[in-house]
Amino acid sequence: MNMTNRYQTVWENYWKSLSGAPGEILWDVPPEQAAALDLAVFAEYVDPSLPMIDLGCGNGTQTRFLAEHFPTVIGTEISSQALAIATETDKGSQTSYRPLDLLDRGAVGALHAEIGDANLYVRTVLHQFDPSDHAAAAGGIAELIGDHGVATVVELSSVAEPFLTELIGGSTPPPQLARILQHEITPGLLDEHDIGALFPPDDFEVLASGPTAIRTCYTAPGGDQMMVPAFFVVLCGRRPEIAASQ
Repeated sequence: MNMTNRYQTVWENYWKSLSGAPGEILWDVPPEQAAALDLAVFAEYVDPSLPMIDLGCGNGTQTRFLAEHFPTVIGTEISSQALAIATETDKGSQTSYRPLDLLDRGAVGALHAEIGDANLYVRTVLHQFDPSDHAAAAGGIAELIGDHGVATVVELSSVAEPFLTELIGGSTPPPQLARILQHEITPGLLDEHDIGALFPPDDFEVLASGPTAIRTCYTAPGGDQMMVPAFFVVLCGRRPEIAASQ
């Protein structure tokens, strides 16, 4: 089984294992705890007339929020089961959902040819790839944003690795996290120090960056909401006007 097929298989199995009960999906929090916070950061940098792609949209929770703020929103996923859930939940909306494998340059190129340059919302997606696939994933993002789009990447930070290691090694890891691990979905090694290599400054301009946190639906025994250390980067392809100003 090649790596791309493995990604599709493990995520298909994960989404099929869910019953639909609230709180099953670790990262599935209300938009005011995720996309709304991120939108407040990236809104000033994007051209709202361009399509907005929610890359790795899952069940569409954040996609539906984005559709309230952008005229054209597309949720993409490698899992057909996730897309089925998102589509069923989002009946009557103008949002569209479609399969997309970010590592399939043919599919990425076809989507770009169809819709043109787009803005991307990429929340906790890249770390799921094997390190050997990071460059290809970044290349897919670059092709989708083209010359005029902006990508907002929200990822686990370097502080997250010891945090998650301790959590996984505990006597009772969160059940939502245990389900992820049972399906052989393991976080890869990607943090803020890798961004410069994946999106080199000769080709990309970082418009904003900084620390943040991934809020989860897990409440710790002490009553606190579990928040995983993270970072955000808002970037675009280096444009002639930007390069000329350097």
